[in-house]
Amino acid sequence: MSEFPTECVEAATDAIVVRLTELSGGEIGRVWRAGLDSGRAVAVKTGPAPLNVEARSLRVLADHGLPVPTVLAATEDVLVLEYVPGADWTPSIERALGRLTARLHDHTHEAYGWPEPTWKGRFEQPNPRTDDWPTFFGDYRLRAVADAAHRNDAVTTDTRARVHALADDTHALLPDAPTPRLLHGDLWQNNAVPGETDVRALIDPAPWYGHHEVELAYADWCGLGNAFRDGYETVRDIDPAFEDRRPLYELYFALDHAYHFPSEDYDNWAENRLDRLGY
Repeated sequence: MSEFPTECVEAATDAIVVRLTELSGGEIGRVWRAGLDSGRAVAVKTGPAPLNVEARSLRVLADHGLPVPTVLAATEDVLVLEYVPGADWTPSIERALGRLTARLHDHTHEAYGWPEPTWKGRFEQPNPRTDDWPTFFGDYRLRAVADAAHRNDAVTTDTRARVHALADDTHALLPDAPTPRLLHGDLWQNNAVPGETDVRALIDPAPWYGHHEVELAYADWCGLGNAFRDGYETVRDIDPAFEDRRPLYELYFALDHAYHFPSEDYDNWAENRLDRLGY
């Protein structure tokens, strides 16, 4: 769906759309701010992934005490949310996001995965419940995204084969059973709404239970820096061995970006991580 879903929004809010602004940041789908004749504003999202899955994910995060926008309506094609206005990013807010992320990771499960596939952009993340971390990450993250990127002509056959060879060895490269912790799944600055003193909302989740270092690697890879890490470490320590595992977790992100935005650069980024890991 590419046009604004006026009927759906007006039915969900019992109000008339009187102002419409398309927002930036919708790299896969489209997002609007809709002003209503009631004086209220809502955020409206359309996109290629089933948005009712995102709605269920937001409700789970809310149930766990995380700040998220209220879901007003959801279908496979349209998501209507409370509009949460943002302030400017500052080092203080970045530290607050680090603390919030650490609190998110306080929520644990007995197994890795999620009750259903979650969508990171157009990529359907398989989430079968698994109690073996290297198997989960190797099979349902590395192999799955490498295969998807290869089908999209975004990585070469050689790169795909190298990823599969690495996935065969994840038991030698990753801890067997780190605590499965709740992950946002797509945590970067554009998916958090800054307030004046704290983070007002987390948006666009693709959650699952996994090793929390995956989320830390992604946050760093996407540009959240020392202030984020400082905030995180006021709540939870970071294992020094994380630095050794970082290139392996970054490989997943490089392949995911290659899938979504086919270009030689992302293929090269994936090959660089494979080189560093000796594959």
